[in-house]
Amino acid sequence: MRVGFVGLGGMGKPIAVNIVEAGFEVTVNDLREQPVQELVQYGARAAGSAREVAAASDIVLVSLASNRASEEVALAADGALAGAKSGDIYIDTSTISPRVIRAIAAEAAPRGIGVLDAPVSGSIAQREEGSLSIMVGGDAATLDRARPVLEAFGSRIFHAGPVGAGTTVKLVNNLTLASNQLAAMEALVLGIKAGLSVETLREVIPASSGASRAFDGLVEDVMTLGTVPPAGNTPQRGLHTMVKDTTLATEMARELSVPLHAGSMANQAYLACDARGWGNREHWAVMEIFEELSGVRVRPPHL
Repeated sequence: MRVGFVGLGGMGKPIAVNIVEAGFEVTVNDLREQPVQELVQYGARAAGSAREVAAASDIVLVSLASNRASEEVALAADGALAGAKSGDIYIDTSTISPRVIRAIAAEAAPRGIGVLDAPVSGSIAQREEGSLSIMVGGDAATLDRARPVLEAFGSRIFHAGPVGAGTTVKLVNNLTLASNQLAAMEALVLGIKAGLSVETLREVIPASSGASRAFDGLVEDVMTLGTVPPAGNTPQRGLHTMVKDTTLATEMARELSVPLHAGSMANQAYLACDARGWGNREHWAVMEIFEELSGVRVRPPHL
């Protein structure tokens, strides 16, 4: 099975590496030359466009940064669908709006091209290990055909429903994470301002009704890592990503006439940090605003 991959960013590159190392014949493309050459060193072949990638592949995966990028890579004259043939599969692993992947699927269907939306979730370590969670929307038979490739980088594959369901559950998940972590930051600041220690909060809350994985992970990051990644490193979970994902979720809620109170507040908090030019910081940079407004320091002085 020949596999194509377009978009070798922070998530796409390790996914593509895992696919190559699983033994597939892989053709890649990216706007930047460096990650393409790095994949070539792993054994992939380079292509000059998404159309060329698709022409050389039976399954094309993309990992892109925005709705617009997903639309262009799939639907442009030099895009993937233009190079694909009947029977091929197109898989978008990006976090995008459900309406975008549904529009791509509508263009692909008359050409006999199967489409899956398959956004992923996991840490940097999970990206490199190939143990991501994958949320898939699309036809079950198409998923079965694509499963061997997905298993190269995902340890848990969830079939969420028809096309668009994968991106929908990813947005709901990320909105839940953002809201929970915002609440955790506020709680930390309140507890410290009231005279409690971080150690007390870390001990009591995980053993009580306020327990959550979001709280545990947030406190660990806030207390051990800075908000600005070391020189040359990308954020583990960049604030700009949280801005994008919560904005997409709130837009989806408006389209569906669903009120979001906690989710909208989380979106506004991340937007406020982005307006300060903090998009490339770690997402827990929001804590700095809470500390500033409350006149209390939660994070260790060296951070």
